[in-house]
Amino acid sequence: MAKQKKKNRRKRRFYKRKRLWIFLLLCMSAGVVGLREANERLQPYKEQAAQIDISTIDDVEIPSLIMDHKGREIGRMFVENRSKVSIEKVPQKLIDALIAQEDQRFFKHDGVDQIGVARAIWLNLKAGAVTQGASTITMQLARNAFDLKSKVKARGQTGIERKIVEAFLALRIERHLMDSIAADYPDEGESKARMKRMVLEYYLNRIPFGHGYYGVRSGALGYFGKEPMDLTIEECASLVACVKNPTQISPLANRAKNRKARDHVLNRMLAEEMITESEWMELSSKPVVVNPKPLRKGKSHLYEIVDDIALEKVGIEAMSRGGFRIYTTIDRDAQNRAERSLQAHLARIEARSEYGHPKHSEFKAAPGKVPAYLQSAALMIDSDTGNVLAYVGGRDYAHSQYDFIELGRRPFGTTYLPVVYAAALESGHHPCTTIRDEAMDARAVAVGAQEGILGEWGMEVLNPQYEGRISSKRALAASKLAATVRLGRGLSLEEVADQARAFGLPVGKGELLTRMLLGYDSVSLKEAVRAYSAISRKGVLPGDLRYIERIEDADGEVVYQAEPAEKSDTDPACDEITAYQIHDMLRESLQNGNLATEASTLRQQPFTGAVKTGTTHKFADGWCVGYNGKVTLGVWVGFHQGKEAIYENAFGRQLVFRPWSEVMNVAEDSYPGTEIEPPEGLSPVKVCSESGLRATRYCYESVEDPVKGRSFRYTGHTELLRAARRKLGLCDIHGKGGIGTNEVLERYGPLAVESGDQQLLPVAPIVPQTNGLVGEDPYNSELVNLEDANGELSIFVRGPSLLLETEILGDGDDEVPLHRPRKIEIKTD
Repeated sequence: MAKQKKKNRRKRRFYKRKRLWIFLLLCMSAGVVGLREANERLQPYKEQAAQIDISTIDDVEIPSLIMDHKGREIGRMFVENRSKVSIEKVPQKLIDALIAQEDQRFFKHDGVDQIGVARAIWLNLKAGAVTQGASTITMQLARNAFDLKSKVKARGQTGIERKIVEAFLALRIERHLMDSIAADYPDEGESKARMKRMVLEYYLNRIPFGHGYYGVRSGALGYFGKEPMDLTIEECASLVACVKNPTQISPLANRAKNRKARDHVLNRMLAEEMITESEWMELSSKPVVVNPKPLRKGKSHLYEIVDDIALEKVGIEAMSRGGFRIYTTIDRDAQNRAERSLQAHLARIEARSEYGHPKHSEFKAAPGKVPAYLQSAALMIDSDTGNVLAYVGGRDYAHSQYDFIELGRRPFGTTYLPVVYAAALESGHHPCTTIRDEAMDARAVAVGAQEGILGEWGMEVLNPQYEGRISSKRALAASKLAATVRLGRGLSLEEVADQARAFGLPVGKGELLTRMLLGYDSVSLKEAVRAYSAISRKGVLPGDLRYIERIEDADGEVVYQAEPAEKSDTDPACDEITAYQIHDMLRESLQNGNLATEASTLRQQPFTGAVKTGTTHKFADGWCVGYNGKVTLGVWVGFHQGKEAIYENAFGRQLVFRPWSEVMNVAEDSYPGTEIEPPEGLSPVKVCSESGLRATRYCYESVEDPVKGRSFRYTGHTELLRAARRKLGLCDIHGKGGIGTNEVLERYGPLAVESGDQQLLPVAPIVPQTNGLVGEDPYNSELVNLEDANGELSIFVRGPSLLLETEILGDGDDEVPLHRPRKIEIKTD
């Protein structure tokens, strides 16, 4: 008993000790002082977090505006490859993987995990270095949503100070979200669960997963070609593994590192009992298999190009902040008209009864599926600067991101013909040089039919007619194929190939074949537009195409300014005389060639430029390329794959000319056509359109009119020829019996050319046969000597002559009646 009393007395003395109470009081006082001190020290960080507008937590990026060259908005650009999804479309296994790796107590804390913070402090002190971060998912969301790293760096704060701001901001975020849904979810447990899922949705739609993919859907498609809900468990783990270090752990950048990080995630899921041990063993043994099918940024091929250039010039980090104004070379009016005209015209083609291919309205998108419906592309540039004014890379960007301007190559068809004629002019020919327009064996070209007669699809009419001997100008204006082949083979295929290369057009590898002359080889629309632009620029190709003029940041400061357009440093495609003569020959197609009917739809009359439609031998592609002296426009219609005819006899002028003319008409407002002046070194020469030689006063052709009857039209016209090559022979078709033939030319020299304005005569022209009347001369008339002192023929007669050539009207025609002479009276002296 004495011992028990003594023990109890000792216990009472322990609790009654004053020193203990003093110590506890001091500790409590120190704690209060410490908390007050900590609160005072933490107050600036709390205020810093309070200044952030958390209502913008779901605003993932500020767009950059794309402007046309007149300062009008034409689109918006987002740098981050992202597509937001609701949390309901994210599989639970991916959420489990994220929780297991990043924040095991996510559903228990209020934004900051105090236990996790204490554990991190202890482990860091124990290790003597920072090995644990203790950032919750909500803290990471705060860091990414409000760019805290940049803000803290701007303030000169440390990483620990940033963590403190993140913590206060995370607490605010969860309280803000709880308050926003409290009315809809009165139960506190349900409200908190809903709030946590909102945090996960914001987080998964925002964070980077590497390789330029932002958000869970972009990452799932970019790495595995699947929607998030279709991911397997190991793919979910691979995707979540990227969160720690998106650049280094990306499965596209380093598959081995990704697998190691993936297995760590699977280990954490096993530890948290989210998967079984058998599942862990099976999943850990699988390799990382990627199947990238990434989202495409932008909504058109043009935006893709502008996006790529802007990122290159400014940098992805700067562009990701958004707020830039990107001033392009595009003209909004021309761009909109090109898009609308092509859409409407392709719909009209698909509505034709003879069109038997898939239609745009019938297409059902599927991964990797290439649209089989009719496609199109259009490119307009400023001929002098190379600035791109309109760019339509395909029919429907949502269905196919294939850019037919940048990547597409299709047979050029009869749009290639000017190259052949340019080669001929460069080698010494004239626009008036004649060619035989006659049937040709198809085997000589091996294009189209394998036997029989070579088709004349270039004329783009159902019943083409051969015209015999025609000028080169007529042959190009009417797209005469047999005549063009004869011209090209008369030069050499190598000469034509060199000319094509000079125009920037590709030439097929291997042996040159005759089919090259008819545009058998494939070209891109960009190459076609640059080549035709050279014709309007005195034979000089434009420089590289330009898309962006300048870029301004959110404060209006210019962060990129394009260099002024420079002249091309390449050799001219041809000399300026050849370029002008080709231009003049192409213009003939709008007057008397295959586009004479369609020319009336052009707003500018007469049209100062030139245009050429093109048809391929299989009728699978249609081209139209031309210029107005200021801008050059090219349009193509065809299929992505295959060489089947769009429909039977699908000529280029039907497939392409209408949208081409509609876009060119709109461009007339801002880029009015200018006349292309002839260069020095050209001289006017009167040429007979039938013979291609110098016209004489006898160059008339018979014209039959059902009302007026038979008349005769003058066939001479003025042609601009090189002064150094202007010497031509005289017409060898008109003026039979020696006048105008080569023999007379050699004997008598050039004949005087008819200079009167009369082009159509009611009677046959009178052609001299000798220097006096034929037959008896009752008048004893004085003979006129037509030869000069040197014995050369010198005709200066103007108006009708009394000397006849009966061959013009035929030997059976009546003689010319003469009045009976008056009776002669003889006076005698």
